[in-house]
Amino acid sequence: MAVNQSQSLRETRVLRSKLIKPQVSGKLVARELFSTFADEFVNGKKVGLVVAPAGYGKSTLLAESFDVLTDREVCCAWMSLDSEDNNPRRFTSHLLAALDGLSVEDFLVDAEVDDQSLGVDSKGLIEHFVSDTATKLDALAFQHALFIDDYHVISNPDIHILLERLVLYSSDKTMFIIASRVQPDLAFKTLRVREKVCELTTRELAFGIAESEQFLNEAKQLGLDSKLVQALDRRTEGWVAGLQLASLALVGQSDSENFIREFSGTDRDVTDYLGEVVLQQQSEHIRRFLLSTSLLERMNADLANAVLGIGSAQAILEQIDAQNLFVIPLDRNREWYRYHHLFKEFLTVQMTRNNPNDVEEVYQRAVTWCMEQHHQREAISYALRGGLFDRAAQLIADIAKSLLQVSGEHWTMLQWVRQLPQDYPSIQPDIAVAYSWSLIFTRQYSEARDLLEMLADFSVQQDPETGAQLRYGIKLNECVLEGACDNSERGSELVKEWLQENSDAEAGDLMTAYVMQSYSSLATFELDTGIAAAENAIKIGQENSLDYFHAWGRACAGMLNMQRADLRRAVEHYKKGLERNNRNTSAYSYMGSLNTVLLAEACYEQNDLTQAETLLQDRFEYIDNESVVEVAYASYRVLARLQILQADLDAGLNVIRLGKESASETGLPRLVALLCALEVHSLIQAGKSEEAQAVAHDSGFDESSLKPDIGPAFHEIHELVIAELLLDQGQPERALQVLDPNVARLEGEGRLRRLMEVMLLRCCAQQRLQQRDEALASLGRAVEIGAQGGFYRVFLDANSDIHQLLKTLVKMGAGELTANVLEFLEKLDASLQYSEASQRRVVVPGEAAGVVFETLTKRERQMLDTISGGETNKEIADALFISEQTVKWHLHQLYQKLGVKNRTSAIARARHLKLI
Repeated sequence: MAVNQSQSLRETRVLRSKLIKPQVSGKLVARELFSTFADEFVNGKKVGLVVAPAGYGKSTLLAESFDVLTDREVCCAWMSLDSEDNNPRRFTSHLLAALDGLSVEDFLVDAEVDDQSLGVDSKGLIEHFVSDTATKLDALAFQHALFIDDYHVISNPDIHILLERLVLYSSDKTMFIIASRVQPDLAFKTLRVREKVCELTTRELAFGIAESEQFLNEAKQLGLDSKLVQALDRRTEGWVAGLQLASLALVGQSDSENFIREFSGTDRDVTDYLGEVVLQQQSEHIRRFLLSTSLLERMNADLANAVLGIGSAQAILEQIDAQNLFVIPLDRNREWYRYHHLFKEFLTVQMTRNNPNDVEEVYQRAVTWCMEQHHQREAISYALRGGLFDRAAQLIADIAKSLLQVSGEHWTMLQWVRQLPQDYPSIQPDIAVAYSWSLIFTRQYSEARDLLEMLADFSVQQDPETGAQLRYGIKLNECVLEGACDNSERGSELVKEWLQENSDAEAGDLMTAYVMQSYSSLATFELDTGIAAAENAIKIGQENSLDYFHAWGRACAGMLNMQRADLRRAVEHYKKGLERNNRNTSAYSYMGSLNTVLLAEACYEQNDLTQAETLLQDRFEYIDNESVVEVAYASYRVLARLQILQADLDAGLNVIRLGKESASETGLPRLVALLCALEVHSLIQAGKSEEAQAVAHDSGFDESSLKPDIGPAFHEIHELVIAELLLDQGQPERALQVLDPNVARLEGEGRLRRLMEVMLLRCCAQQRLQQRDEALASLGRAVEIGAQGGFYRVFLDANSDIHQLLKTLVKMGAGELTANVLEFLEKLDASLQYSEASQRRVVVPGEAAGVVFETLTKRERQMLDTISGGETNKEIADALFISEQTVKWHLHQLYQKLGVKNRTSAIARARHLKLI
């Protein structure tokens, strides 16, 4: 199905009013704080954090500092946030649009179009976005600052990570000033150590006696004597909003002393008491306006007119703005407004308490207006907030497919659906089907299975047409679920049935089915079927501009070509998949990470170790938390081999064991088996036979376990491990008995990569039986496959027996070998003369802290910050929304870079280097 792209753009278009610094009243207190805070950035500070509860003048401070820095020739940009900005696509769109004003060379030529290109899933947009944006900021020749107001509304960890990276990787010419009600979840400890952070809290923002008197008597002209000013200052504790509310309530008071004496200083008492006084002083139509519009996040005259059913909203907005009734203009033209947070909260409580029957009507009208203006996401937000669940469900259903198929926004779908009542599937089963898709892609398999089973039961209760349509979607998602859960044979059966029944399905659904068919064939060994399915998926993606899914099809096609030992064709698919993905989505999306880690495996096999390591940088979270069996195994294997080459055997085994833990917890037994086999192989290669046998025994790798009913994929893993163990135990004849039956089968299936591995084992067995000619023939077949496909590492990582026989093949000369094979052998021989593996950099004692800091990734810096606070691995994992295995991986990397073995030493080393 072709997706309505223009509609998708309208749904997330940039609201320019959010990018304009709010105008501040001309009757402000002249605070020295405004100038001294701005001085900090002129003098080298990189980050400003203004953290205080509502009503302490954070926005005013930022607005004044904006003006001060502008006067000092610092180019400034502004970005106000609201709860809708928790969506990474919306956040990045507005961030780029704000930065666009810093330079004549646009960061974002068309904010709406680039908004579409930045759509991502729950892991979206971080590295590519940060790298590109930081590079453009660094190119600016002048100092510049980004002001971000109301950051406390952000709870999405992806956005926290994105902003951390942007701050850490941008140059010192770029400054960030952030205001929040609560301490933001941003890891800036290292910048604090380097004295690059200026932080203001309630203590600094609160008015002193002199400022309170200036505000009350000069700005508000109340004429209070010093004792009353001091009394009010004590009761408000310098709380600016409290003083503002008090000043409004004191107008017309005949007994100011008694008013102040009875005034309570707690936040809630201030809000309730003064809010009531202020509200009661207003006329009926103003009160109605204030209460009804308090339910809106922002408003203009058109929206307010629609909500109240009036035509005078513009005049009322101008009136309450002139009276300073806690309404804040959001643009220079004073078209869009919002209420002061504290006043809004008070008004909302009053509205829901005193006018409950009107609340639903306000939300209904707000939803209608937003839909008319094509603000679909805002409409969904108002519908959910107002409890208009039927309407919210319909709105979500309208965009569910494009939300998932165009940009993979699973996080958004999960957040919306979890606000619906538990019986929502009976209200809108289409949403439940889409929701199950998001559950699968976030590895919540059990919940997805339960939901699909419930929907299947529900479908039989519907009329024939509705039931059939529902079962159509359920069966497709069951195909995806079984494939993701590694129930490949069941998944293959389901997808064949689905395709037979739905040959005329919509493009996105057909593409999904073909992708799952191609993926399942990797484990069922039906390569021809898989290749044909992948080609169908790619064709559909091209014809319908489904770039995100196109990248999925390319990844599967590449994996199938790897099984055929066509490495060059696989690389071509992965690169084209990344190109397609990156048109509309971040390289760190699910499909972007999928193609990246597979390309890393291909680079490793081509012996481009540096590129393989670069591609895998910061991808462990995807590998450990999201990737399917073939992808996870390929990634763990390459990471383990790189660790062995660059560090030692223990480092590589640590990677394998982390993968086994994750696979066990996720319920992926084939991945466990593959990693156990890799562990056995690595131990045998290192000469640790007893340890290898112990691992094999614990993993069930013995000849008695070779039963046909364990499935072909498991059976093959077991056979190869047993053959390698028999060789290691000096039983080459028995090893050949296990290996020989596989040769013809693998040739027939076209699985030449696995055949190459079997031929190398067979060569070793024949060599140890002194069957030299047979050994050279087996090695020759393996080399022929490797030369054709471009595989180098499978030979370079082999044992010394293989290396010696390779030299013999080279000496045989051109008379026995084709030119292609001879050239391949010569390159292998040259590589065997020296190690091309890049050495992992280990920090030596006395090395500068700045150098260490530059080598640490963002996650490694977070690990350093958290372990110094004594947090456990589980606490770190919970705080960062990652698995414990991922935490262990990042700690392992951190220890290597610091040159230590454990937490205690890492903390001591980091303190010595002044990193913490």
